[in-house]
Amino acid sequence: MSEDINISGMTAEELMELYFESANYDNDEDEDEDEKIKKNETAMTYLKTAADMGLPEAWAELGACYFGGLGIERDEKKAHDYLEKAALKNVANAQMNLYILMRDNAQSAEEKKNALYWLNQAVENNVPSALYETGSLYYHGGVYEQDFKKAAEFFQKSADAGNCEALATLGVMYQQGQGVNKDLVKSVECFAKAADEESITGLYNLGNSYMGGLGVEQDYEEAMSCFLLLTDLEDPFYDTPDLNDIDVRSDIALVYHMTKVYEMLYPLAHHNLGIMYQQGLGTAADQSAALYHFMLAAEGGYAPSCLQAGSMLYSGEGIEASSEKAFEYLTAALNGGLEEAKLILGLMYCCGDGVDQDTEKGVGYLDDLIAAGNVTAIKLKNDLFNSEN
Repeated sequence: MSEDINISGMTAEELMELYFESANYDNDEDEDEDEKIKKNETAMTYLKTAADMGLPEAWAELGACYFGGLGIERDEKKAHDYLEKAALKNVANAQMNLYILMRDNAQSAEEKKNALYWLNQAVENNVPSALYETGSLYYHGGVYEQDFKKAAEFFQKSADAGNCEALATLGVMYQQGQGVNKDLVKSVECFAKAADEESITGLYNLGNSYMGGLGVEQDYEEAMSCFLLLTDLEDPFYDTPDLNDIDVRSDIALVYHMTKVYEMLYPLAHHNLGIMYQQGLGTAADQSAALYHFMLAAEGGYAPSCLQAGSMLYSGEGIEASSEKAFEYLTAALNGGLEEAKLILGLMYCCGDGVDQDTEKGVGYLDDLIAAGNVTAIKLKNDLFNSEN
């Protein structure tokens, strides 16, 4: 314990207040790193002392810190021990965090069952992320028998408890008629309300609704506004979670979920923007802007965007052609499972364009497509051989 910290006579609750005042887990680049480390060491002294004094909320917080590696080295064993102590004292978010930790490490059926016990306890305590997780388990099936009606009921409970992502998911279910009566208008209402509450899924699906005219009059400009808001690099709609917020740290499960959702939808939004700029939907056609968004989506690993970027770079559609870059993107598209990338790649290998010539590999790619009934590949192969003759 640091010699300059005097905590004698303090209650555990008072120590927790000092901890919250001292802890700084964000990535503030303006703060001196040594000063930040010193503050967090002091904060951990307060927190660990409060935990040693038997305060369940301190156990829950310390468990979350060990779980996320916040202000302390990550240690899943210690995280489990502290979260379990707090969970047994009915600290709701500790129950949810414990479930996530146990779920991800479960190997046997018994371990999975033990993890679900804590999920159910968190559900009893109306933890929004626990209600959402249970809805997801019913939605996808596997752990529980697939039941869209029950999934919708839990998503509604999660939404009522303040989880805007659950409201957005309900919108998807109304759009598809899963567990509820299909209602496109109501789906848009869910998306719009969720987006107002800063739901990533809500904003993305609201854009899709406007783009496709689903439950609302088709409006490409509104769709573009949604996608641009979601992908704004200067003022991001979803930023790094504020780890100084106690609600964030107390529900690590929700932080992980939101981050995963954003990483999934961010490239999809860029892809849609690429299509809109490419086709002039809601804006003037701009091939450079289209390529820019396809490339950003490709960086997120979205194979269709890799295909689009590669095709544009190869043909030079309103932009400067680059066979070498085209080859990189098209290869990524193929590695992502898009067999149609073999069409241009086959041509490139046959001609040695952007890659060392390998006629055998190029023809093999074209033959793969021909076997699948691709008429364009048949014509391309005939043209290649006819040009040689």
